Amino acid sequence: MKKFQLYNWLLIAFIAFQFNACENEPLEGEFPQDEDVVNVEEGGFIATIDGSGFIAETASGTMSSENLLVLTGVSSTGEMITLTVEQAAVGVFDLTGVQGDLNFGLYTDADNPFNPYISSGIFGGLGTLNITELDDVGLTVTGTFSFTGVRIAIDADGNPIIGSDGNFELEFIEITSGEFNKIGYVLEGNDGGGETPIEDDFFAKVDGVDFIPEAITTSLNEIGGELVVKIVAVNNQGAVIRIDIPEELGVGTFAMESLSDGTKLISLYNPNTGGENLTSNPGTITITKFNTFTGIIEATFSFTATDPLEIDPTIAEITEGSFEIDYIVTPGETITNFTAEVDGVFFNPDSILVEETFFNGVSRFSITVLKTDLESGVIEKMGLFFPTDIEVGTYEMTNLLIDGSEKFGQYSPDFGNSIIYRSNPGILTIVDYDVEARIIEGTFSFSALDILEQDTTVYEVTNGEFTLEY
Repeated sequence: MKKFQLYNWLLIAFIAFQFNACENEPLEGEFPQDEDVVNVEEGGFIATIDGSGFIAETASGTMSSENLLVLTGVSSTGEMITLTVEQAAVGVFDLTGVQGDLNFGLYTDADNPFNPYISSGIFGGLGTLNITELDDVGLTVTGTFSFTGVRIAIDADGNPIIGSDGNFELEFIEITSGEFNKIGYVLEGNDGGGETPIEDDFFAKVDGVDFIPEAITTSLNEIGGELVVKIVAVNNQGAVIRIDIPEELGVGTFAMESLSDGTKLISLYNPNTGGENLTSNPGTITITKFNTFTGIIEATFSFTATDPLEIDPTIAEITEGSFEIDYIVTPGETITNFTAEVDGVFFNPDSILVEETFFNGVSRFSITVLKTDLESGVIEKMGLFFPTDIEVGTYEMTNLLIDGSEKFGQYSPDFGNSIIYRSNPGILTIVDYDVEARIIEGTFSFSALDILEQDTTVYEVTNGEFTLEY
């Protein structure tokens, strides 16, 4: 029997995304809270869930450039509470999510992470969040919360339960006595690109002798309308190896030029003995990674260095060359990108959300992207889901989540009004996964179908690519 796993995002979308966002201020007046005083220790995030205690093992937050605050607490058993509020500030906020805003509380239990409870006023949920302290210098937030969450009931086979009136049966849960104290948050969009924590590495042999650089510099230059990456390595004797790489080159093996107007693929060597620059003639480079969003390039190279003007008779053999560099050096440049085609139409999302979820004790990536048509208001949604311990390689997608190791995709052509179609079949390829830099790159394609087999429509998602900082 197929598991029912598509209504969670539909429910969230119905509450959080069915209206256009509007100006949102803290509510005035008195609102019921269990306690306005925070008693939990610093870094703590606690609550009571239907009378049972919830203690977050990890708690974190993000603040977007539009002041959208998202706080998440995850327990050791995989339970998760998420609080989202627009225009975050000290004050009390309504979490019923029915005022054209993104304010809501979410509770996910470990047994059914794809069918969470949400504080939906439309279905009878409610809630409040009281931010008592927001430190925009130390980047911490303190406050209290409570909410009633609601979700669609499902049967033992994972299918939605429909009542005699033809409507979905609902389940409710009470989250009370919520407190969080000085939870750290990061500013989204302010700590990306160019800050990838890799150290530039460069090595080669010159006539069989190790060339070990004392300094490596990289830059991205615009020359005649073309973008060119320049890598310069200098050893302790002042000898220089320089490589110019057009940014549009990409991955593969390429022949080097011996003369350039500044926009060509070329290498040069100068031994710092008073002679001329010696350029590649011939030379080759094999680029195994070239990411224009992260700025990371990995390659091997070799070339014979000669004077292209034939003034200097010196010849040098540069062999066993290799490097890994990051040429993006301006803080704040985004390194997150996600594109695809749906039935041949380009899909370029407006927003990208990367989260870590848990299923059956397995940590998983949840990548959700949204594309909004400003004229019609139609929202397209696409999602990718796979374990965080995934390795570089190619994997078949499935449409069911069974033990947590599965990889699958989702697509909704009219989010909130249409069903969510699931990958069957599909291919996911992880091109690179840099755990230290917290960057993952991949490609994907899948056929999106109705897993309940009530709709025969098939959407072909192709040419999918992503580079994500998480």
